[in-house]
Amino acid sequence: MRGTKLALLAAIMLSVMASPSLPGSAVPAYAVEESSSASVDAYRIVAIGDSVTAGYELGFTEKSVPYGFVEQVYEQSLFHGNRTEIANYGVIGLKTNGLKRWLEAAADGSDAVEASDVQEGLPDPRADQLFAGTKQLRESLAQADLIVMTIGGNDFLTVVRQDGKTEAAAELKTVLENYKTDLLATLRLIHKLNPGAEIVIADQYLPVPSPYKIGNTTIYPFPDEELRQLLLEGAQQIQEILADSAELLGNEGLKIKIAGIADGFMGNELGLTYIAKGDIHPNRLGYTVIAKAFTNATWGDYRTVKPRAAGMPLSIIVKGTELSTTNEPLLMKGRTYVALRDIIDGFGAKLDWNAKGQIATIKLQDRTVDIQIGATTIKVNGKTLKLNADPAFIYKKNGAGKTYVPLAALTEGLGFQVVYRDTLKTIFINM
Repeated sequence: MRGTKLALLAAIMLSVMASPSLPGSAVPAYAVEESSSASVDAYRIVAIGDSVTAGYELGFTEKSVPYGFVEQVYEQSLFHGNRTEIANYGVIGLKTNGLKRWLEAAADGSDAVEASDVQEGLPDPRADQLFAGTKQLRESLAQADLIVMTIGGNDFLTVVRQDGKTEAAAELKTVLENYKTDLLATLRLIHKLNPGAEIVIADQYLPVPSPYKIGNTTIYPFPDEELRQLLLEGAQQIQEILADSAELLGNEGLKIKIAGIADGFMGNELGLTYIAKGDIHPNRLGYTVIAKAFTNATWGDYRTVKPRAAGMPLSIIVKGTELSTTNEPLLMKGRTYVALRDIIDGFGAKLDWNAKGQIATIKLQDRTVDIQIGATTIKVNGKTLKLNADPAFIYKKNGAGKTYVPLAALTEGLGFQVVYRDTLKTIFINM
């Protein structure tokens, strides 16, 4: 009977291996309505790790756009006023040893490696593409301000394949010893590539629901209670290894924080994962739990937009502060237009209005931008640039007129990063 239960358990935990199509790319293109210009001053986030980092969810295909914890950490960086760039190198099925090998190749100067040289049997159909971008990984890590990672969950798969508690316990001991060795080596490699980066690594959630009663009947969602307890002990030891490693490496100069995700899943496994459908990955709620843990470890708080008033289609966050305005954004021809005064006040810029020429002149730091009503161009420090949108216009409401400008004008003229996140129906504007 135990062999049958373990076969079922292994099938559940290995379910993702059979998934023929998975989301994302080496560097995902995040949905931005307006151009989000790059900047040497950007806050750069790099995500590395396994399928949780990749944002895998049950039912994803190559056309699916992931919205996992990495995407939410990206949004939280924008919420905190950072002009943000992000790259995601999550690999489905990756183990700690595989990540270490990939980073060894990157640190040794390899521009591309074979998937089989990183880890045999990887189920990620993007593996060849990802590992061909080893040079890109190295460059991304070297420029990163923040590195987030989930790794280690796939290491446990050999434990559930064992037939018998004694064998499983022995395998778990070996897995944990190897995990610690590989983790320390991995973190030191990251430090070698970027001594100044902050690293935030998650502990391990386990989708192993505890037994519960219906009347006098005990229901066991997890097929083997002894093994469930063993895996929970392993997860606890993972937390201890992470704490010890962070302290040890902290003395070597590494900046390491731990995102505690395990506690958020404990007792909520059925609601936060797809385990009831035979898949161990987080659902959207589960990814939010993980994102909150990473965000709290990084910035200390997880932010959301306020409830929007009736008729207000979007929220606007300027330098980490949500605008409170009655001037609703307007959506026209797939572009967003905003009241210029609101944005300028949010940045503390100076605004002059030439009524005769209907020209708004904005001065901010070393930039002077002229935006004329109806013009298809703007002037930046006297240089004429073509607008990548319809012109600014006067929007009249309740007898009052307001100057509305396309967000593209702010990006091109003032050098702001303007990002629209449809997931939040929110526009972020950062310098």
